[in-house]
Amino acid sequence: NYPVPTVTGLTASACIGQNALIWDPAPGAFSYSLYYSTSAFTDIEDATKTSVTAPPVFHTGLSNETTYYYRVAAVGEAGEGLASPMKSATPSLTPMNTPDPLFQGQWHLTNTGQCGGAPEDCGTPGEDLNVQPVWDACLRGEGVRVTVVDEELEIGHEDLDQNTPATGHVDYRENDNDPTGSATREHGTAVGGIIAARDGNGLGVHGVAPRATLIGYNLLTKYSSINLLDSFTRDVVNQDVSNNSWGNITKAGDLVPALSSFAMAMEEGTTLGRDGKGVVYLMAAGNDGGCATDAVETCLVDSNFDGYHNHRGMLIVAAVDADGVKADYSERGANLWISGPAGPGGDGLNITTTDRTGTTGYNDGQSLIELDNINYTNDFAGTSAATPAVAGVVALMLQANPDLGWRDVRHILAQTARKNDAANGEWTTNGAGYNINLNYGFGIPDAQAATACAVGWTNVGTELSSGPHSATPAMAIPDNDMTGISDTISVAASGIGAIEYINVLFSASDHPFAGDLEITLINETDGTESVLAPAHECGGGSCDGYDEWEFATVFHLGEAADGDWTLRVRDLGPLDTGTFESWSIIFYGTASGPGSCP
Repeated sequence: NYPVPTVTGLTASACIGQNALIWDPAPGAFSYSLYYSTSAFTDIEDATKTSVTAPPVFHTGLSNETTYYYRVAAVGEAGEGLASPMKSATPSLTPMNTPDPLFQGQWHLTNTGQCGGAPEDCGTPGEDLNVQPVWDACLRGEGVRVTVVDEELEIGHEDLDQNTPATGHVDYRENDNDPTGSATREHGTAVGGIIAARDGNGLGVHGVAPRATLIGYNLLTKYSSINLLDSFTRDVVNQDVSNNSWGNITKAGDLVPALSSFAMAMEEGTTLGRDGKGVVYLMAAGNDGGCATDAVETCLVDSNFDGYHNHRGMLIVAAVDADGVKADYSERGANLWISGPAGPGGDGLNITTTDRTGTTGYNDGQSLIELDNINYTNDFAGTSAATPAVAGVVALMLQANPDLGWRDVRHILAQTARKNDAANGEWTTNGAGYNINLNYGFGIPDAQAATACAVGWTNVGTELSSGPHSATPAMAIPDNDMTGISDTISVAASGIGAIEYINVLFSASDHPFAGDLEITLINETDGTESVLAPAHECGGGSCDGYDEWEFATVFHLGEAADGDWTLRVRDLGPLDTGTFESWSIIFYGTASGPGSCP
Protein backbone atom coordinates (compact mmCIF):
# COMPACT_ATOMS: atom_id res chain seq x y z
CA ASN A 1 0.00 0.00 0.00
CA TYR A 2 3.02 2.29 0.02
CA PRO A 3 3.70 4.29 -3.16
CA VAL A 4 7.09 3.83 -4.77
CA PRO A 5 8.93 7.19 -4.56
CA THR A 6 10.32 8.70 -7.73
CA VAL A 7 13.19 11.10 -8.28
CA THR A 8 12.81 14.36 -10.19
CA GLY A 9 15.04 17.34 -10.83
CA LEU A 10 18.37 15.54 -11.18
CA THR A 11 21.21 17.87 -12.23
CA ALA A 12 24.93 17.18 -12.55
CA SER A 13 27.62 19.88 -12.31
CA ALA A 14 31.26 19.43 -13.29
CA CYS A 15 34.22 20.52 -11.18
CA ILE A 16 37.90 19.64 -10.94
CA GLY A 17 38.14 15.86 -10.50
CA GLN A 18 34.58 15.52 -9.30
CA ASN A 19 30.92 16.10 -10.12
CA ALA A 20 28.16 17.48 -7.91
CA LEU A 21 24.73 15.84 -8.09
CA ILE A 22 21.51 17.32 -6.75
CA TRP A 23 17.87 16.27 -7.06
CA ASP A 24 14.54 16.95 -5.42
CA PRO A 25 14.08 14.87 -2.26
CA ALA A 26 11.48 12.17 -2.93
CA PRO A 27 8.66 11.91 -0.37
CA GLY A 28 8.91 8.63 1.52
CA ALA A 29 12.45 7.84 0.38
CA PHE A 30 14.75 6.16 2.91
CA SER A 31 17.81 6.31 0.67
CA TYR A 32 18.80 6.51 -2.98
CA SER A 33 20.57 4.33 -5.51
CA LEU A 34 23.04 6.26 -7.64
CA TYR A 35 23.91 4.64 -10.98
CA TYR A 36 26.85 5.94 -13.01
CA SER A 37 28.99 5.03 -15.99
CA THR A 38 31.43 6.60 -18.42
CA SER A 39 29.09 5.53 -21.21
CA ALA A 40 25.49 6.51 -21.75
CA PHE A 41 23.21 3.72 -20.53
CA THR A 42 19.55 2.77 -20.64
CA ASP A 43 19.65 -0.37 -18.52
CA ILE A 44 20.82 0.30 -14.96
CA GLU A 45 22.45 -3.14 -14.99
CA ASP A 46 25.07 -1.61 -17.30
CA ALA A 47 26.09 0.97 -14.69
CA THR A 48 27.88 0.98 -11.34
CA LYS A 49 25.56 1.30 -8.35
CA THR A 50 26.22 3.00 -5.02
CA SER A 51 23.83 3.80 -2.17
CA VAL A 52 23.60 7.35 -0.82
CA THR A 53 21.54 8.90 1.95
CA ALA A 54 20.39 12.20 0.48
CA PRO A 55 21.35 14.93 -1.98
CA PRO A 56 23.63 16.69 -2.64
CA VAL A 57 26.23 14.07 -3.55
CA PHE A 58 29.84 14.74 -4.56
CA HIS A 59 31.21 12.07 -6.87
CA THR A 60 34.95 12.40 -6.28
CA GLY A 61 38.17 10.85 -7.56
CA LEU A 62 37.13 11.17 -11.20
CA SER A 63 39.25 11.52 -14.33
CA ASN A 64 39.23 15.01 -15.77
CA GLU A 65 37.97 15.44 -19.33
CA THR A 66 35.96 12.20 -19.04
CA THR A 67 32.17 12.37 -19.22
CA TYR A 68 30.19 10.59 -16.51
CA TYR A 69 26.52 9.65 -16.89
CA TYR A 70 24.08 9.40 -13.98
CA ARG A 71 20.64 8.13 -13.02
CA VAL A 72 19.15 8.11 -9.51
CA ALA A 73 16.38 5.94 -8.03
CA ALA A 74 14.66 6.46 -4.68
CA VAL A 75 14.33 3.62 -2.18
CA GLY A 76 11.25 3.57 0.06
CA GLU A 77 8.97 1.21 1.97
CA ALA A 78 7.75 -0.37 -1.27
CA GLY A 79 11.24 -0.85 -2.66
CA GLU A 80 13.25 0.96 -5.32
CA GLY A 81 11.49 3.25 -7.76
CA LEU A 82 12.21 3.89 -11.40
CA ALA A 83 15.52 5.53 -12.18
CA SER A 84 15.46 9.17 -13.18
CA PRO A 85 16.25 10.46 -16.66
CA MET A 86 19.99 10.46 -17.32
CA LYS A 87 22.23 13.48 -16.78
CA SER A 88 25.94 13.90 -17.48
CA ALA A 89 28.88 16.04 -16.44
CA THR A 90 32.54 16.20 -17.44
CA PRO A 91 35.14 17.02 -14.76
CA SER A 92 37.83 19.37 -16.00
CA LEU A 93 40.94 21.16 -14.79
CA THR A 94 39.25 24.33 -16.03
CA PRO A 95 35.57 23.70 -15.28
CA MET A 96 34.67 27.38 -15.51
CA ASN A 97 36.82 28.44 -18.45
CA THR A 98 33.84 30.06 -20.16
CA PRO A 99 32.58 32.58 -17.60
CA ASP A 100 29.41 34.50 -18.28
CA PRO A 101 29.76 37.71 -20.34
CA LEU A 102 29.84 40.23 -17.47
CA PHE A 103 31.92 38.16 -15.06
CA GLN A 104 35.08 40.18 -15.71
CA GLY A 105 33.46 43.23 -14.11
CA GLN A 106 32.50 41.39 -10.93
CA TRP A 107 35.44 42.44 -8.79
CA HIS A 108 33.80 41.11 -5.63
CA LEU A 109 34.25 37.59 -7.06
CA THR A 110 37.68 37.99 -8.66
CA ASN A 111 39.42 41.32 -8.09
CA THR A 112 42.09 41.86 -10.73
CA GLY A 113 42.31 45.61 -10.21
CA GLN A 114 39.26 46.54 -12.30
CA CYS A 115 38.55 50.26 -12.62
CA GLY A 116 35.32 52.21 -12.36
CA GLY A 117 34.07 55.50 -13.77
CA ALA A 118 37.14 57.50 -12.72
CA PRO A 119 40.74 56.54 -13.62
CA GLU A 120 41.76 56.62 -9.96
CA ASP A 121 38.80 54.46 -8.92
CA CYS A 122 40.39 51.03 -9.23
CA GLY A 123 40.31 47.93 -7.11
CA THR A 124 43.14 46.20 -5.32
CA PRO A 125 43.91 42.74 -6.75
CA GLY A 126 42.89 40.02 -4.34
CA GLU A 127 40.37 42.15 -2.43
CA ASP A 128 37.51 39.76 -3.10
CA LEU A 129 35.61 36.83 -1.59
CA ASN A 130 38.03 34.15 -2.88
CA VAL A 131 35.23 32.04 -4.34
CA GLN A 132 36.92 30.56 -7.42
CA PRO A 133 38.64 27.72 -5.52
CA VAL A 134 35.32 26.91 -3.87
CA TRP A 135 33.52 26.64 -7.21
CA ASP A 136 36.36 24.50 -8.54
CA ALA A 137 35.79 22.17 -5.57
CA CYS A 138 32.17 21.66 -6.68
CA LEU A 139 30.58 23.95 -4.10
CA ARG A 140 28.14 26.34 -5.79
CA GLY A 141 25.22 26.39 -3.39
CA GLU A 142 23.27 23.39 -4.67
CA GLY A 143 20.52 22.38 -2.29
CA VAL A 144 20.68 25.55 -0.19
CA ARG A 145 17.64 27.82 -0.07
CA VAL A 146 18.18 31.57 0.33
CA THR A 147 15.17 33.79 1.01
CA VAL A 148 15.40 37.34 -0.32
CA VAL A 149 13.31 39.44 2.07
CA ASP A 150 13.17 42.70 0.17
CA GLU A 151 11.18 44.56 -2.46
CA GLU A 152 10.29 42.69 -5.63
CA LEU A 153 12.42 39.81 -6.92
CA GLU A 154 11.99 39.24 -10.66
CA ILE A 155 11.86 35.45 -10.60
CA GLY A 156 11.52 35.27 -14.39
CA HIS A 157 14.75 37.20 -15.05
CA GLU A 158 16.85 35.38 -17.64
CA ASP A 159 19.77 34.95 -15.22
CA LEU A 160 17.70 33.98 -12.18
CA ASP A 161 14.91 31.77 -13.48
CA GLN A 162 16.92 28.53 -13.30
CA ASN A 163 17.39 29.11 -9.57
CA THR A 164 13.87 30.32 -8.72
CA PRO A 165 11.26 27.56 -8.36
CA ALA A 166 7.65 28.04 -9.37
CA THR A 167 6.37 27.93 -5.79
CA GLY A 168 7.40 29.08 -2.34
CA HIS A 169 7.51 32.82 -3.02
CA VAL A 170 5.26 35.44 -1.39
CA ASP A 171 3.79 38.63 -2.84
CA TYR A 172 2.53 40.51 0.20
CA ARG A 173 0.95 43.30 -1.82
CA GLU A 174 -1.17 41.12 -4.11
CA ASN A 175 -1.41 38.12 -1.77
CA ASP A 176 -0.12 35.62 -4.33
CA ASN A 177 3.10 33.67 -4.95
CA ASP A 178 4.80 35.88 -7.54
CA PRO A 179 7.12 38.43 -5.85
CA THR A 180 7.99 40.11 -9.18
CA GLY A 181 5.45 42.89 -8.68
CA SER A 182 5.87 46.36 -10.15
CA ALA A 183 8.51 46.85 -12.81
CA THR A 184 9.65 50.05 -11.06
CA ARG A 185 11.15 48.29 -8.03
CA GLU A 186 14.58 46.85 -8.78
CA HIS A 187 16.31 46.43 -5.42
CA GLY A 188 15.40 42.80 -4.72
CA THR A 189 16.40 41.67 -8.21
CA ALA A 190 19.86 43.21 -7.80
CA VAL A 191 20.22 41.56 -4.39
CA GLY A 192 19.14 38.17 -5.75
CA GLY A 193 21.69 38.30 -8.56
CA ILE A 194 24.57 38.84 -6.15
CA ILE A 195 23.53 35.73 -4.25
CA ALA A 196 22.65 33.31 -7.02
CA ALA A 197 22.69 34.54 -10.60
CA ARG A 198 23.14 31.36 -12.62
CA ASP A 199 26.62 30.44 -13.82
CA GLY A 200 27.56 28.80 -17.10
CA ASN A 201 24.45 29.80 -19.02
CA GLY A 202 26.18 32.32 -21.28
CA LEU A 203 24.12 35.14 -19.80
CA GLY A 204 24.99 38.12 -17.66
CA VAL A 205 26.68 37.52 -14.35
CA HIS A 206 27.62 34.95 -11.70
CA GLY A 207 26.21 34.80 -8.20
CA VAL A 208 28.44 34.01 -5.24
CA ALA A 209 26.48 30.75 -4.86
CA PRO A 210 25.32 30.37 -8.47
CA ARG A 211 23.35 27.14 -7.97
CA ALA A 212 21.55 28.10 -4.74
CA THR A 213 17.76 28.30 -4.74
CA LEU A 214 16.27 31.80 -4.46
CA ILE A 215 12.92 32.47 -2.79
CA GLY A 216 11.39 35.95 -2.92
CA TYR A 217 9.41 37.52 -0.06
CA ASN A 218 8.60 41.11 -1.09
CA LEU A 219 7.98 42.29 2.48
CA LEU A 220 8.88 45.92 1.81
CA THR A 221 5.97 46.35 -0.62
CA LYS A 222 3.56 45.95 2.31
CA TYR A 223 5.61 46.33 5.48
CA SER A 224 3.83 45.51 8.73
CA SER A 225 4.48 43.70 11.99
CA ILE A 226 2.37 40.74 10.86
CA ASN A 227 4.14 40.47 7.50
CA LEU A 228 7.54 40.81 9.16
CA LEU A 229 6.76 37.87 11.44
CA ASP A 230 5.54 35.90 8.43
CA SER A 231 8.61 36.64 6.29
CA PHE A 232 10.98 35.48 9.02
CA THR A 233 9.06 32.34 9.98
CA ARG A 234 7.11 31.15 6.91
CA ASP A 235 8.14 27.61 5.95
CA VAL A 236 10.83 28.04 8.56
CA VAL A 237 11.80 24.36 8.58
CA ASN A 238 12.97 24.71 4.96
CA GLN A 239 14.55 28.15 5.18
CA ASP A 240 18.34 28.02 5.22
CA VAL A 241 19.47 31.62 4.81
CA SER A 242 17.44 34.83 5.10
CA ASN A 243 18.93 37.90 3.38
CA ASN A 244 17.66 41.26 4.62
CA SER A 245 19.16 44.17 2.68
CA TRP A 246 17.03 46.72 4.50
CA GLY A 247 16.61 48.29 7.93
CA ASN A 248 15.41 51.33 9.81
CA ILE A 249 16.45 54.78 8.60
CA THR A 250 18.66 56.20 11.36
CA LYS A 251 20.08 59.20 9.53
CA ALA A 252 18.69 61.65 12.07
CA GLY A 253 20.82 60.03 14.77
CA ASP A 254 17.79 58.96 16.76
CA LEU A 255 17.14 55.48 18.13
CA VAL A 256 14.70 53.53 15.95
CA PRO A 257 13.19 50.40 17.50
CA ALA A 258 12.21 47.26 15.62
CA LEU A 259 8.60 46.26 15.09
CA SER A 260 7.05 44.42 18.01
CA SER A 261 7.03 41.03 16.26
CA PHE A 262 10.76 41.04 15.51
CA ALA A 263 12.15 39.39 18.65
CA MET A 264 9.50 36.65 18.55
CA ALA A 265 10.25 36.00 14.88
CA MET A 266 13.97 35.72 15.54
CA GLU A 267 13.52 33.31 18.42
CA GLU A 268 11.25 31.08 16.33
CA GLY A 269 13.54 31.15 13.30
CA THR A 270 16.74 30.38 15.18
CA THR A 271 15.07 27.68 17.28
CA LEU A 272 12.85 25.87 14.76
CA GLY A 273 14.42 26.76 11.43
CA ARG A 274 16.29 24.19 9.36
CA ASP A 275 14.98 21.33 11.49
CA GLY A 276 16.32 22.91 14.66
CA LYS A 277 19.66 24.07 13.29
CA GLY A 278 18.31 27.60 12.88
CA VAL A 279 17.88 29.94 9.94
CA VAL A 280 20.98 32.05 9.27
CA TYR A 281 19.64 35.63 9.23
CA LEU A 282 21.73 38.44 7.76
CA MET A 283 20.95 42.16 7.69
CA ALA A 284 22.60 45.22 6.18
CA ALA A 285 24.33 47.52 8.69
CA GLY A 286 22.87 50.62 7.07
CA ASN A 287 24.06 53.43 4.80
CA ASP A 288 23.96 56.42 7.14
CA GLY A 289 27.47 56.12 8.53
CA GLY A 290 28.94 59.05 6.63
CA CYS A 291 28.75 62.73 7.40
CA ALA A 292 26.38 65.04 5.56
CA THR A 293 25.81 68.75 6.06
CA ASP A 294 22.31 70.08 5.59
CA ALA A 295 20.92 72.49 8.15
CA VAL A 296 22.71 70.40 10.78
CA GLU A 297 25.71 68.12 10.32
CA THR A 298 24.79 64.45 10.71
CA CYS A 299 27.76 62.26 11.63
CA LEU A 300 28.61 58.98 13.27
CA VAL A 301 25.28 57.24 13.01
CA ASP A 302 25.91 53.85 14.59
CA SER A 303 24.51 50.46 13.65
CA ASN A 304 23.53 50.08 17.31
CA PHE A 305 20.86 52.77 16.84
CA ASP A 306 18.70 50.36 14.79
CA GLY A 307 16.66 47.95 16.88
CA TYR A 308 16.80 45.27 14.17
CA HIS A 309 20.57 45.03 14.62
CA ASN A 310 20.64 44.10 18.29
CA HIS A 311 19.32 40.55 18.42
CA ARG A 312 21.91 37.79 18.64
CA GLY A 313 20.24 35.87 15.80
CA MET A 314 20.85 38.65 13.27
CA LEU A 315 24.28 38.77 11.62
CA ILE A 316 25.05 42.39 10.72
CA VAL A 317 27.08 43.16 7.58
CA ALA A 318 29.10 46.31 6.85
CA ALA A 319 30.41 47.41 3.43
CA VAL A 320 33.83 47.93 1.85
CA ASP A 321 35.06 49.32 -1.45
CA ALA A 322 37.18 47.44 -3.99
CA ASP A 323 40.35 48.40 -2.11
CA GLY A 324 39.11 46.69 1.05
CA VAL A 325 38.53 49.97 2.89
CA LYS A 326 35.28 50.99 4.57
CA ALA A 327 32.70 52.49 2.23
CA ASP A 328 32.05 56.04 3.44
CA TYR A 329 28.35 55.42 4.03
CA SER A 330 28.71 52.12 5.93
CA GLU A 331 27.59 52.35 9.55
CA ARG A 332 30.06 51.46 12.27
CA GLY A 333 29.18 49.53 15.38
CA ALA A 334 30.17 47.05 18.06
CA ASN A 335 27.41 44.79 16.71
CA LEU A 336 28.98 44.30 13.26
CA TRP A 337 29.98 40.69 12.60
CA ILE A 338 31.46 40.82 9.11
CA SER A 339 31.97 43.06 6.06
CA GLY A 340 31.13 42.45 2.43
CA PRO A 341 32.16 44.00 -0.90
CA ALA A 342 29.90 46.77 -2.18
CA GLY A 343 31.61 49.84 -3.65
CA PRO A 344 31.28 53.58 -2.97
CA GLY A 345 28.04 54.26 -4.82
CA GLY A 346 27.62 57.05 -7.34
CA ASP A 347 29.85 56.67 -10.39
CA GLY A 348 32.41 54.57 -8.52
CA LEU A 349 33.48 50.95 -8.90
CA ASN A 350 30.31 49.27 -7.67
CA ILE A 351 28.77 45.81 -7.95
CA THR A 352 27.71 44.29 -11.28
CA THR A 353 24.53 42.26 -10.89
CA THR A 354 21.08 41.55 -12.32
CA ASP A 355 18.64 44.40 -12.91
CA ARG A 356 14.97 44.55 -13.82
CA THR A 357 14.39 43.42 -17.38
CA GLY A 358 14.04 46.45 -19.64
CA THR A 359 14.59 50.12 -18.89
CA THR A 360 12.71 50.45 -15.59
CA GLY A 361 15.58 49.33 -13.32
CA TYR A 362 18.83 50.97 -12.26
CA ASN A 363 20.13 50.74 -15.83
CA ASP A 364 17.75 52.72 -18.03
CA GLY A 365 20.12 52.73 -20.98
CA GLN A 366 20.89 56.45 -20.63
CA SER A 367 24.09 56.43 -18.57
CA LEU A 368 27.44 56.49 -20.37
CA ILE A 369 29.10 54.38 -17.67
CA GLU A 370 26.36 51.75 -17.44
CA LEU A 371 26.32 48.39 -19.19
CA ASP A 372 25.03 48.04 -22.74
CA ASN A 373 22.81 45.16 -21.63
CA ILE A 374 20.00 46.91 -19.77
CA ASN A 375 18.97 43.71 -17.96
CA TYR A 376 22.04 44.17 -15.75
CA THR A 377 23.66 47.02 -13.83
CA ASN A 378 27.19 47.86 -12.72
CA ASP A 379 25.94 50.50 -10.29
CA PHE A 380 24.60 48.61 -7.28
CA ALA A 381 26.20 49.49 -3.94
CA GLY A 382 25.45 50.04 -0.25
CA THR A 383 25.35 47.60 2.60
CA SER A 384 22.42 46.23 0.59
CA ALA A 385 25.03 44.84 -1.82
CA ALA A 386 27.46 43.70 0.86
CA THR A 387 24.89 41.58 2.67
CA PRO A 388 23.93 39.23 -0.21
CA ALA A 389 27.62 38.73 -0.99
CA VAL A 390 28.06 37.33 2.51
CA ALA A 391 24.78 35.40 2.23
CA GLY A 392 26.22 33.69 -0.83
CA VAL A 393 29.29 32.63 1.13
CA VAL A 394 27.02 31.26 3.86
CA ALA A 395 25.16 29.22 1.24
CA LEU A 396 28.46 27.70 0.11
CA MET A 397 29.29 26.87 3.73
CA LEU A 398 25.94 25.16 4.24
CA GLN A 399 26.44 23.09 1.11
CA ALA A 400 29.86 22.07 2.41
CA ASN A 401 28.31 21.05 5.75
CA PRO A 402 24.50 21.05 5.94
CA ASP A 403 24.63 20.20 9.66
CA LEU A 404 26.04 23.59 10.71
CA GLY A 405 23.86 25.47 13.18
CA TRP A 406 23.31 29.21 12.84
CA ARG A 407 25.82 29.87 15.62
CA ASP A 408 28.40 27.61 13.97
CA VAL A 409 28.20 29.72 10.81
CA ARG A 410 29.05 32.81 12.83
CA HIS A 411 31.99 31.17 14.58
CA ILE A 412 33.45 29.93 11.31
CA LEU A 413 33.14 33.37 9.71
CA ALA A 414 34.88 34.95 12.70
CA GLN A 415 37.71 32.42 12.66
CA THR A 416 38.33 32.53 8.91
CA ALA A 417 37.65 36.19 8.06
CA ARG A 418 40.45 38.08 6.36
CA LYS A 419 41.79 41.14 8.20
CA ASN A 420 41.25 43.83 5.57
CA ASP A 421 42.58 47.40 5.73
CA ALA A 422 45.30 46.20 8.09
CA ALA A 423 46.70 49.72 8.53
CA ASN A 424 43.45 50.92 10.08
CA GLY A 425 44.19 51.96 13.67
CA GLU A 426 40.88 50.72 15.06
CA TRP A 427 41.76 47.03 14.84
CA THR A 428 42.01 45.49 18.29
CA THR A 429 42.68 41.98 19.55
CA ASN A 430 40.26 40.86 22.24
CA GLY A 431 40.96 38.60 25.19
CA ALA A 432 40.26 35.45 23.16
CA GLY A 433 42.62 36.44 20.34
CA TYR A 434 40.04 37.61 17.79
CA ASN A 435 40.86 40.64 15.63
CA ILE A 436 37.88 42.98 15.48
CA ASN A 437 37.16 46.52 14.30
CA LEU A 438 34.24 48.95 14.75
CA ASN A 439 34.25 49.50 10.98
CA TYR A 440 34.52 45.88 9.84
CA GLY A 441 33.56 43.41 12.55
CA PHE A 442 35.89 40.42 12.15
CA GLY A 443 36.84 41.31 8.56
CA ILE A 444 35.91 40.07 5.07
CA PRO A 445 34.84 36.47 4.37
CA ASP A 446 37.32 34.14 2.73
CA ALA A 447 35.02 31.64 1.03
CA GLN A 448 37.75 29.05 0.54
CA ALA A 449 38.83 29.16 4.18
CA ALA A 450 35.23 29.23 5.44
CA THR A 451 34.09 26.20 3.44
CA ALA A 452 37.23 24.24 4.28
CA CYS A 453 36.62 24.94 7.95
CA ALA A 454 32.95 24.02 7.62
CA VAL A 455 33.69 20.53 6.28
CA GLY A 456 35.41 19.32 9.44
CA TRP A 457 33.72 21.61 11.96
CA THR A 458 32.45 20.25 15.28
CA ASN A 459 29.25 22.04 16.23
CA VAL A 460 29.29 24.30 19.28
CA GLY A 461 27.61 23.27 22.50
CA THR A 462 24.23 24.31 23.82
CA GLU A 463 23.68 28.06 24.01
CA LEU A 464 23.70 29.38 27.58
CA SER A 465 22.55 32.75 28.88
CA SER A 466 23.28 34.70 32.04
CA GLY A 467 21.47 37.80 33.20
CA PRO A 468 20.19 40.36 33.22
CA HIS A 469 22.77 41.51 35.75
CA SER A 470 21.52 44.95 36.74
CA ALA A 471 22.54 48.11 38.57
CA THR A 472 20.90 51.48 39.30
CA PRO A 473 23.74 53.95 39.87
CA ALA A 474 21.45 57.02 39.59
CA MET A 475 24.50 59.30 39.19
CA ALA A 476 24.64 62.70 37.54
CA ILE A 477 26.66 62.65 34.31
CA PRO A 478 29.31 65.40 34.33
CA ASP A 479 28.57 67.81 31.49
CA ASN A 480 31.09 68.37 28.70
CA ASP A 481 33.64 66.23 30.52
CA MET A 482 36.17 63.79 29.04
CA THR A 483 36.42 61.71 32.20
CA GLY A 484 32.77 60.84 32.50
CA ILE A 485 31.29 58.51 35.06
CA SER A 486 31.41 54.72 35.39
CA ASP A 487 29.57 51.90 37.10
CA THR A 488 30.74 48.31 37.52
CA ILE A 489 28.78 45.06 37.73
CA SER A 490 30.55 41.96 39.08
CA VAL A 491 29.50 38.67 37.48
CA ALA A 492 30.15 35.29 39.08
CA ALA A 493 29.05 31.70 38.44
CA SER A 494 27.58 32.60 35.04
CA GLY A 495 28.57 29.26 33.53
CA ILE A 496 29.71 31.05 30.36
CA GLY A 497 33.37 30.48 29.66
CA ALA A 498 33.16 31.75 26.08
CA ILE A 499 30.90 34.68 25.22
CA GLU A 500 29.16 34.77 21.84
CA TYR A 501 27.01 37.88 22.25
CA ILE A 502 26.21 40.59 24.79
CA ASN A 503 23.19 42.85 25.16
CA VAL A 504 23.35 45.98 27.31
CA LEU A 505 20.24 47.91 28.35
CA PHE A 506 20.92 51.53 29.30
CA SER A 507 18.82 54.37 30.70
CA ALA A 508 19.53 58.08 30.93
CA SER A 509 15.99 59.11 30.09
CA ASP A 510 16.18 62.60 31.57
CA HIS A 511 19.05 63.71 29.32
CA PRO A 512 17.48 66.04 26.72
CA PHE A 513 20.17 65.47 24.06
CA ALA A 514 21.35 61.87 24.11
CA GLY A 515 23.65 62.59 21.17
CA ASP A 516 26.09 64.13 23.66
CA LEU A 517 26.68 60.74 25.28
CA GLU A 518 29.44 58.28 24.48
CA ILE A 519 28.74 54.86 26.03
CA THR A 520 31.47 52.22 26.36
CA LEU A 521 31.42 48.71 27.84
CA ILE A 522 34.72 47.50 29.34
CA ASN A 523 35.70 43.96 30.31
CA GLU A 524 38.03 44.69 33.22
CA THR A 525 39.54 41.20 33.07
CA ASP A 526 40.72 41.34 29.46
CA GLY A 527 40.68 45.09 28.89
CA THR A 528 38.50 44.81 25.77
CA GLU A 529 36.35 47.90 25.16
CA SER A 530 33.12 48.08 23.13
CA VAL A 531 31.93 51.52 22.05
CA LEU A 532 28.18 50.98 22.16
CA ALA A 533 27.29 54.54 21.17
CA PRO A 534 29.48 57.39 19.95
CA ALA A 535 28.64 60.99 20.70
CA HIS A 536 26.90 62.23 17.56
CA GLU A 537 24.90 65.00 15.98
CA CYS A 538 21.18 64.61 15.40
CA GLY A 539 19.78 65.70 12.06
CA GLY A 540 16.42 66.60 13.56
CA GLY A 541 18.03 68.84 16.17
CA SER A 542 17.12 66.59 19.10
CA CYS A 543 17.87 63.10 20.35
CA ASP A 544 15.47 61.49 22.77
CA GLY A 545 17.01 60.19 25.97
CA TYR A 546 18.06 56.57 26.32
CA ASP A 547 15.24 54.68 28.04
CA GLU A 548 16.10 50.99 28.41
CA TRP A 549 17.66 51.04 24.95
CA GLU A 550 19.17 47.66 24.08
CA PHE A 551 22.67 47.78 22.61
CA ALA A 552 24.65 44.80 21.34
CA THR A 553 28.32 43.93 21.05
CA VAL A 554 30.29 41.02 19.58
CA PHE A 555 33.67 42.46 20.59
CA HIS A 556 33.96 40.01 23.48
CA LEU A 557 33.63 36.81 21.43
CA GLY A 558 35.37 33.99 23.29
CA GLU A 559 36.00 35.94 26.51
CA ALA A 560 34.62 34.69 29.84
CA ALA A 561 31.55 36.32 31.35
CA ASP A 562 32.69 36.07 34.96
CA GLY A 563 34.50 39.15 36.24
CA ASP A 564 33.98 42.89 36.46
CA TRP A 565 32.16 44.72 33.67
CA THR A 566 32.18 48.52 33.59
CA LEU A 567 29.91 50.87 31.69
CA ARG A 568 31.51 54.28 31.13
CA VAL A 569 29.32 57.22 30.12
CA ARG A 570 30.82 60.50 28.94
CA ASP A 571 28.92 63.67 28.05
CA LEU A 572 31.04 65.27 25.33
CA GLY A 573 28.81 68.26 24.56
CA PRO A 574 27.94 71.45 26.45
CA LEU A 575 24.66 72.68 28.00
CA ASP A 576 22.50 69.54 28.27
CA THR A 577 22.75 67.40 31.41
CA GLY A 578 21.23 64.19 32.70
CA THR A 579 21.51 61.12 34.92
CA PHE A 580 23.05 57.68 34.45
CA GLU A 581 19.96 55.98 35.82
CA SER A 582 20.39 52.25 35.30
CA TRP A 583 21.91 49.53 33.19
CA SER A 584 21.78 45.76 32.70
CA ILE A 585 23.98 43.25 30.92
CA ILE A 586 22.98 39.88 29.41
CA PHE A 587 25.50 37.30 28.20
CA TYR A 588 25.03 34.52 25.64
CA GLY A 589 27.62 31.86 24.98
CA THR A 590 28.86 28.40 25.87
CA ALA A 591 30.63 26.75 28.76
CA SER A 592 33.92 26.25 26.95
CA GLY A 593 33.63 27.80 23.50
CA PRO A 594 34.01 26.31 20.03
CA GLY A 595 36.94 24.42 18.71
CA SER A 596 39.21 25.80 16.03
CA CYS A 597 39.01 25.14 12.32
CA PRO A 598 40.47 21.71 11.55
